[in-house]
Amino acid sequence: PPPAPLSALLMGSAELPVAPKTATVFLEDLPDSEVAASGAALPSGLVNLGNTCYMNSTLQCMRYASPFRSGLLHASQGGLASPFNAALNATYQAVESSLSPVPPASFVAAMRQAYPQFAEQSQRGGYAQQDADEFLNALFMSAGQVTGDDALKAAFGGTLPDKEALNGASSLTDAVFGMKMEETLTCPEAGEAEPSVVKHDTATKLVCNIQGGPGSKIQIGHIGEGLELGLSGEVEKQSSALGRNAVWKVQRRVDRLPPVLVVQMMRFFWKATPNNADHAGTKCKIMRPVKFNDSLDAFQFCSERVKGILKGPRDAKAKREEEEAEKKLRGMEAGGKAGKADDDVEMKDADAPAADSTEDDPDLTAALAMSMSSAAAPRAGPGLPDAFMGIYELFGVVCHKGRDSSSGHYVSWVRSAPGSDLWYIFDDDEVSECKTEEVLKLTGG
Repeated sequence: PPPAPLSALLMGSAELPVAPKTATVFLEDLPDSEVAASGAALPSGLVNLGNTCYMNSTLQCMRYASPFRSGLLHASQGGLASPFNAALNATYQAVESSLSPVPPASFVAAMRQAYPQFAEQSQRGGYAQQDADEFLNALFMSAGQVTGDDALKAAFGGTLPDKEALNGASSLTDAVFGMKMEETLTCPEAGEAEPSVVKHDTATKLVCNIQGGPGSKIQIGHIGEGLELGLSGEVEKQSSALGRNAVWKVQRRVDRLPPVLVVQMMRFFWKATPNNADHAGTKCKIMRPVKFNDSLDAFQFCSERVKGILKGPRDAKAKREEEEAEKKLRGMEAGGKAGKADDDVEMKDADAPAADSTEDDPDLTAALAMSMSSAAAPRAGPGLPDAFMGIYELFGVVCHKGRDSSSGHYVSWVRSAPGSDLWYIFDDDEVSECKTEEVLKLTGG
């Protein structure tokens, strides 16, 4: 007999499927440069080319100082960079577009050509270990050659800071890292008969002096204490009122704040060795632990002029926090009165302005208005955010491991992004991750 007929039921849409407008792209299909730029992989390290850890760690840290990086890139693209700066920018571009460690051979050659001290040979052969702070000074010197409004515009996102904020800064180094320092000398022995002497100069870093140990009157245990010590001192000079030399007290304060604040922990010092045959002396390292936080309030280290600029936003913030705390307290008190018929009315009153609000405080009203109007508010320095209060977030640490300045090893820790709890550890060609709490444990040498 013939086979029975088959029946088929088809279900579905009568329309043909449409390909997605945007094709799906997998991470492994992207070129290394796009993966590196996306942040989906760890950043690249730098190959150690023979005791160049001091250079590698500093370069990785400085790469995350965005105004410096942007200004350097503009100078290089415009053909205005020195061979040193051009090689530095090329190295940064290679790191930012690679997933593998980058050998910075061209930059090392340019560095040793521009600064022969970094080509010093060790007694055992090969290149000698160098000081990361001395290399940072070389970076500052070379970046100081980048000048002009266009370079400063690039450093600050396309907007040139006004002359009042720049306060004399004209180069990339001065505008990004430079501070105008106010130095006041007073003669306590002469008293009011000898007027104070006020001078101004510039600096690219604050120095944290480290002292302490058995028998020492000064025990530095926190970065704030060391900075205050580094900004004060004594000097012997002529006193007109006394007609002879006298001891003057010196106090230095910051009269122009930078967008990127550099602090040097003064751990290395030169120690005389009179009992040695060569009397040459030796460079020693202070191993005393000094704590620091993930932010630094620079207010106490500023001149009265800069404090006056920072005070408005600081007072406004303190007032807002006080009013919010009072509002929450009144709300809790109103909510705790069980059985009252007018609970809702009392809760509504809790949202009303406090009796001592800014409406009755003209000075605070003016401070609030100033903090909200970037056009009206004076600036404590170029490139600083609106309503800046003088508080800097820690974004990088360069640390020397070891007891001897002529040996040991440098490593840097860099925050992955502003406000992030994720940090990168740059140990030459090896890169890993850690959290903020681990960075804050780097208190010793």
